[in-house]
Amino acid sequence: RAELEAGVKKMALLAEHGQKQEVLDASEVAKLDPVFEPVKTKIAGAIRDLGDSSGDSRLFTERLGALCRDRLGVTVKLGCRVTALQAGGDRIDAVITSDGVLTADNYVLALGVGSPIVARTAGVSLPIYPAKGYSSTYPLRPGGLAPTIPGVDEQWLVGWSRLGDRLRLTSTAEFAGYDWGWTPRDFNNILRFARDVFPDAVDYDRGEYRACLRPMTPDGPPILGLGRHRNLFFNCGHGHMGWTMACGTARIVADLMNGRMPELDLEGLTPRR
Repeated sequence: RAELEAGVKKMALLAEHGQKQEVLDASEVAKLDPVFEPVKTKIAGAIRDLGDSSGDSRLFTERLGALCRDRLGVTVKLGCRVTALQAGGDRIDAVITSDGVLTADNYVLALGVGSPIVARTAGVSLPIYPAKGYSSTYPLRPGGLAPTIPGVDEQWLVGWSRLGDRLRLTSTAEFAGYDWGWTPRDFNNILRFARDVFPDAVDYDRGEYRACLRPMTPDGPPILGLGRHRNLFFNCGHGHMGWTMACGTARIVADLMNGRMPELDLEGLTPRR
């Protein structure tokens, strides 16, 4: 109940920025998605974002890469590791990679949690730190009752999203440095929630588990635009909202690189903030 009330208070701020939302009671939640009917007595309510949706970020990225390669002539280097930037005065002269040295007129730094490590080689300090999270993905059970819409439980701090014939659940934010490892008990919270709310949805014996590192900034927003080098553009520090913001922040950086004024005011978003 407390989490719902806190969310309702935030709705006014979101509405000012064009977000259309509505508050649902437990019965309305179950009507919207029948998976919640058996557990609706445990639900205080929900806030529904009328423009919200979800998808498969990996599939999107793979197809976008193929589109850029096939239609725009973009060279996509897979398995290529960026190790350093070569700076000269107020410019970046080259990028050092595992495939050799690459040169260009302009560069975009968009390396997730690796951004501050590479930026440091050019004398740039970025306030980005990895926040570790966990995700588990399960195949849907034939005939099982699975969720049809994505959501987040604010009490358990677990999010879920249906990806075709799979269900993905995510949770947790912990500061553990650049540690990508995990143990089975790291997923106990996710499994307790999932078995309680979606008991028949998936085959819990066939789960795929992984840890991820989210590039967080102290104040939340990503770092966009130019810093001290006039040909190095930043597009990093998106936290857990990377794919959500990806197209929008890419448009901002593309506008800046082409001398256009971005639609969004960049105050508080640049490396100089």
